[in-house]
Amino acid sequence: MALAAGSLAASAAQTATRTTLAAEARETETAEASGAVSGGRASVPALVVSVADRDGEPAAGVVTLLDGAKAMGAAALDGEGKARFRSDGLRPMDHALKAVYGGSADYAASASEVLMVHPEATTETPDFSLAIDPTSLKVAAGAAGAIGVTVAPVDGFTGFISLSCAGPAGSTTLPVGVTCNFAPANLQVTSGSASAQMSIQTTLGLSRNQTPAASPGASPGASPGASPVVLAVLLPGVVLLGVAGRKRKALGRTALLLLIGGVAVLGATGCNPRYRYLHHGPTFGGAAPGNYTIQVIAQTSNGVTASEHAVNLALTVD
Repeated sequence: MALAAGSLAASAAQTATRTTLAAEARETETAEASGAVSGGRASVPALVVSVADRDGEPAAGVVTLLDGAKAMGAAALDGEGKARFRSDGLRPMDHALKAVYGGSADYAASASEVLMVHPEATTETPDFSLAIDPTSLKVAAGAAGAIGVTVAPVDGFTGFISLSCAGPAGSTTLPVGVTCNFAPANLQVTSGSASAQMSIQTTLGLSRNQTPAASPGASPGASPGASPVVLAVLLPGVVLLGVAGRKRKALGRTALLLLIGGVAVLGATGCNPRYRYLHHGPTFGGAAPGNYTIQVIAQTSNGVTASEHAVNLALTVD
């Protein structure tokens, strides 16, 4: 991932930021306890990226984790200005890792110092690697995007791999209004790499009862959904005016009270909650604009041991 000269410089309208990359404390759950197999990879700590301004206030946006010049994944910063990356896909060799913050309308882009990591192999059990391209995706609400997914054998691995997606680490659900599909959803790895296409679909928010189009001959700007309310308010008034104007002596006190009661019920109909529910709502939210982290997950099992790898995808909905 090449960065143009001066791309990390802050503009006058942006606040300068500082990006740091650190290795988080080792996870308490070991590979043996979870049933996972590293397969020529070491169980190294998770990687944590932090982005803040000069006052320590967290920034918002997307960060990309680089291994040399190769993007390992991308993620959206959370409310604390942090993003986490799994490191179980690192081979037992030297890795020069760096986090790059892309900036936003309010915050300037920045990059961390290089963090050198050299995992030590814990086993030579065959395994696989997982990669996606691109590592970040920007789509409009209601639109879809495509990501290429590639798995490759390591140390002679062969077998079937299933693909799935989830929210950020620690979450099992995708953001509201976001779905993903894989074609194919299962890959067979023999002597070489295998690929699949991942599609990300976002949905628009929908009202339970959309306002219908105006019928031919309707007055411009007239809203059909307002008709029941108009009748509920105007009709009682017309009836009362008619009764008062004619002053019919035949209408007794009891009949008048019944009429007023009926008018009150009719007038309240357009305002009560059930009426509003049936005619105007509720509203079902779609994918809200913002930055999200999606985990692309690959899993395999031979019935005795299992292996899983995940790569972060940064999704921006606008």
